[in-house]
Amino acid sequence: MRLKRPDNWLHHLSGALLVLALSLGTTWWLWQFETHNAELDQRARADANVQAFASRVEQRMRAQEQVMRGAQGLFSVGAPVGREAFSRYVEVLQLGADVSGVVALGWVPLVSETDLPAHVAEMRSLVDGGYALVPEGARPQYAPLVQLEPPSEPHLHPLGQDLLMDAVYRATMERARDSGAAAITSRLNRSLQNASDNRVGFAMFMPVYRPGSLTDTVDARRANLMGWVVAPCRMDVWMAGLPGGEISGMGVRIFDGIEISNQSLLFDSNPSPLPKTQASAATLEYLQMAGRTWTLAIVEQADSVASPAHHKAQLIARNGVVLSCVLALLAWVLLSDRARTVIMATQMTTELRESKEHFELIFDSSPDGMVITQQADGLVVDINRGFTAMTGYERGDVVSISIAALPIWKSAEDRRRYRKELAQHQYCENLEVALVTKNGQTIIGILSAQPATFKGVACFVGVVRDITGRKAIEDRMAHMAQHDSLTGLPNRALFDDRLKQAIVQANRNRGRLALLYVDLDHFKPVNDTLGHAVGDVLLKAVAQRMHDCVRASDTVARIGGDEFVVLLSAVHDGTDALAVAEKIRQALNQSFEVVAGKMVHISSSTGVAVYPDHGLDEIELSKNADAAMYRSKQQGRDRVVLYAPLASVDPSVA
Repeated sequence: MRLKRPDNWLHHLSGALLVLALSLGTTWWLWQFETHNAELDQRARADANVQAFASRVEQRMRAQEQVMRGAQGLFSVGAPVGREAFSRYVEVLQLGADVSGVVALGWVPLVSETDLPAHVAEMRSLVDGGYALVPEGARPQYAPLVQLEPPSEPHLHPLGQDLLMDAVYRATMERARDSGAAAITSRLNRSLQNASDNRVGFAMFMPVYRPGSLTDTVDARRANLMGWVVAPCRMDVWMAGLPGGEISGMGVRIFDGIEISNQSLLFDSNPSPLPKTQASAATLEYLQMAGRTWTLAIVEQADSVASPAHHKAQLIARNGVVLSCVLALLAWVLLSDRARTVIMATQMTTELRESKEHFELIFDSSPDGMVITQQADGLVVDINRGFTAMTGYERGDVVSISIAALPIWKSAEDRRRYRKELAQHQYCENLEVALVTKNGQTIIGILSAQPATFKGVACFVGVVRDITGRKAIEDRMAHMAQHDSLTGLPNRALFDDRLKQAIVQANRNRGRLALLYVDLDHFKPVNDTLGHAVGDVLLKAVAQRMHDCVRASDTVARIGGDEFVVLLSAVHDGTDALAVAEKIRQALNQSFEVVAGKMVHISSSTGVAVYPDHGLDEIELSKNADAAMYRSKQQGRDRVVLYAPLASVDPSVA
């Protein structure tokens, strides 16, 4: 049907043009608003990438400090650490595999001027190819590099270099000595392993103090310093092993200090120079790394994929122009013919409804699990795909069910803490919880929640991030630092800590505890005739038998090659301790099948000391238990001896 042109069509056209101008102005404002939001979104993503990458860098440095503390513990146990023992310890660490980024470990003792001749003579007897202090000359103290494992070629970097003569090393070593903690050097263009290697790196120093000495003040730490454990690191190797070190579409640079320059550049994931506009837009994060400040700069590449917010701004611009034209035409029709207006209004209503349904679709792309719950009753309103991927629960499994009633909580205590935080503060941040997935797997997550309004209802939006892998790495490093790698028993450091705690508890309760020193008889012939591999099998079997002879509250530890200690946390008197020791002796007297069809026989000599009868602290108690053990050796081995203050014991008996 043809529409008649109105007589005042120019007036109607003016009204349509006014509607067009207003619509285009609104579209331009919305486009500007969404473009600004896109920039904020891009900035937020950059900040999130910086935080995530910084967290991984800090994790790597903490893992390296754990390795250094393990080596520190090796030198602090009291017994002298030989070159072969240190070499075996470093070999067990598997640097570069289990401990990515650390390429070597070294020992740097502190030698006084009076002890220097004896030190040089001792090193020349141990090191092939000669040993000399570099540089020569008299000074009050020396800090020569005496061992570096894995060893480098002697001509590349000879042992004996006095690291105190290097200003960079000296400043770092003094900082570590005075703080009692690990310290790293500034940017280095040389390597401890290879003096001709000019790749960028750094070195970490961990102070080692005399066993049992006081280190609560700076003066005490300076007076009781034995030396340093040093770990040279090449930055390219250190960053190559970083878990999750790649950030798609991002350039990563790390600088030593707060100055951004080529002289302070430690690492660059994209060596090609970035445009000035991109370099100036870098997102910076300052990291405190073992006493030094590192600057982390992340730049978004020009060819990185645009965010959904940018696409949304473009979509608003295109649709806004189209909608403005349509509205102008509609206004002209409304002003010219009512019937045409009704028809076109119906058509536009249909189109607007379809557009509304299209824009209400939510793109659920977060890798973290998200759950929306009502504040009033805790009922779940919605979850995202990340929550389903993490826990296995679909939307239909959890919606309209209370968050407290969901079977995702590993323990009631975690659930109680979460609800308490929300009740007291109306939010929670970084709450570490254990969760159970739909298939029964346990995961560790960091849970945060903030209040929000969802479809007019007051809700909490909870976000949970899976950190199971990170926790497993941390637990493994802690276990390696406190347990014997062969038998799995606690090492000397962990045993000493438990002994101190047990003495404090016994003193508080006015009770008794017993300390057993167990030394294997005739173990060396087995090791020499059948080999170290068979000896290791025998040690594992001995550890298992001893563990089976004590209670769960007691502790069995290995403190040397064939030396074990047992802590009986609660005994009535020495008779109880002797009964357990005799049980262990009889168990070890039984034959061991170390290989198929091959049986070996050993025995044990055990010394027993009871707290507080034979010592009021861990040092005196250990000394007397050791003396009782040597007395059992003198009396013919294969026996248990309770400590008694008799004549002195010859410690050469083995």
